[in-house]
Amino acid sequence: MTGAATLVFCTSYVADATAWSLRYRRWLQHHRTLPWRAAQFCLIDDGSPYWPPATEATSLRIGQPLPAPAPPVLMLHFDQRLGRTGVTHYPGWWRSFLHSVRVARHQGCSKIVHIESDAFVLSRRMLAFIESRERGWTAFWCPRWKFPETAIQVICADQFEAMDRIAAIGWDALAGQLAERALPFTDVVREPHGDRYGERRSRIPGFADFAAQVGPQHRVWFR
Repeated sequence: MTGAATLVFCTSYVADATAWSLRYRRWLQHHRTLPWRAAQFCLIDDGSPYWPPATEATSLRIGQPLPAPAPPVLMLHFDQRLGRTGVTHYPGWWRSFLHSVRVARHQGCSKIVHIESDAFVLSRRMLAFIESRERGWTAFWCPRWKFPETAIQVICADQFEAMDRIAAIGWDALAGQLAERALPFTDVVREPHGDRYGERRSRIPGFADFAAQVGPQHRVWFR
């Protein structure tokens, strides 16, 4: 299938309609209005009991044929929740994250942009940088914890096989590892810049190009 050049996705677990409204609908409304050149939006879900309205996302179980042409928003559901049982044990996230490469290939995408559901692209500079990446696996820098920020990643087609190799290991083998340390980034950049502001600030600073750990109380923008 020939599809969008970029797969923009987040992992998800949606407990109920309130969680959908406060987190995932907000994420979609924000990022879908950005001036991407060409993007397919997708949520890859860890066995949620709640499925969103069909007017907001086309929901399918993993293994069902993907529609052609692709709808504006896909939500792909695993049947069984794997969840998270500790700081370094989150098989649900690993499974959903690594499934994105299958979706990207099927949709004919040459790039995967992973943006966590509590992370936001805030500036044209940030979006332009993301769109400019043609090779490699890029992460941004997290000043708070002084490691690569996994909340926003850009994975180009030359790194899809690297995702395959991680998936072949299996998510159980990744227990006890932080994704920030385990993922094989080829580039970790400090510009554009942002941080996990939601962990320690009631407001996102106006100079931020991106923000992570954003809560419902934080105002976000794009300029």
